[in-house]
Amino acid sequence: MFAPVGKKTNPWRVALWFAMLAFLAASPLMAHADWSVIKTRPEGANTDTVIAHSQNTDGYILEIYRDSGGAVRSRFTLDPGLTSLLERSCPTFQIDRWPAINKSLNGAQCLATGRWAEFILGYVADRKVISPRLLTFMNGNNITFRFRLSAGDYRETQFSLLGSKRSMTEAIGVDVVVSAR
Repeated sequence: MFAPVGKKTNPWRVALWFAMLAFLAASPLMAHADWSVIKTRPEGANTDTVIAHSQNTDGYILEIYRDSGGAVRSRFTLDPGLTSLLERSCPTFQIDRWPAINKSLNGAQCLATGRWAEFILGYVADRKVISPRLLTFMNGNNITFRFRLSAGDYRETQFSLLGSKRSMTEAIGVDVVVSAR
């Protein structure tokens, strides 16, 4: 790639080399943008629920959706193995370097079963959601969940949030504005 001593290097060739290097350096980040949108109709419902969905390499699932009452919810689901969450124990989640949290909006407990835990991130009212927490979900890079299993073991898993904003916007409503205040 480098020219021998005494020979000139074509500046276009150098620029092309740096462009290819930049593309290759960015491609692993783009590979983590594994968010999708799922539409499902809960039993007895008249309309579909739109869910922003991600499954990490460990098999854990993170979903963001808007329920029929306008609450924006985040559901963390364990991998399909034989483990279960410690009873009445909410996982902790941390987005990037923000403080770790294990409560829903306004300090309410999460909803938890042995297989999943769900947090309320905000409420849609007049096509607006005022939720700094939801904004960090939409604009963050990574989220880490830490939790205890029923057998007493401690686990941790991480999801990429890159590319999640588009899926979350579709799940919450493309006409809904999310703000911190």
